[in-house]
Amino acid sequence: MLLSPKQLRHFKLALLLSHEKPVSKIKVIEALNCSEPTLSRTLRELRGHYCADIRFSRMGDTYQLVNKGLLTKKEVRRIEELVVEHHNFNAKEAISHVFLDKEKKKPVSLSLRMSVIRKIDGLSNRLGTTRSETMEMLVDRFIEELQKETISSR
Repeated sequence: MLLSPKQLRHFKLALLLSHEKPVSKIKVIEALNCSEPTLSRTLRELRGHYCADIRFSRMGDTYQLVNKGLLTKKEVRRIEELVVEHHNFNAKEAISHVFLDKEKKKPVSLSLRMSVIRKIDGLSNRLGTTRSETMEMLVDRFIEELQKETISSR
């Protein structure tokens, strides 16, 4: 599962604070890889979403979860699973390759009998493809068959 950067930041912050021990501001910013204003927004949103009481200590420059609110142990376990899933998904995505080259297509107009169009539409429905994809497949198959015939006739 892929999480948005905002969701991932919220979940990481919830996990950091879920132990109810003071966590230094610097450690939180480094873990979330964000700026101080972003951290302030994330804390505000976390407080609102979980009705949690998160306090800042100026003396220690730390944040501490004083009252968990709706952030139960079950919720924390689920958040941990989602973060692990996200990292596993990203690891798999890093291995795979993405090709952004698109095959150039040009719209064409064909004059076909309605019976032929119905047959193409029926085949498209059975294959779960579009009419264009079905036509491309039919043309490719037809050309392959013609090439086989010319090779075998030689």
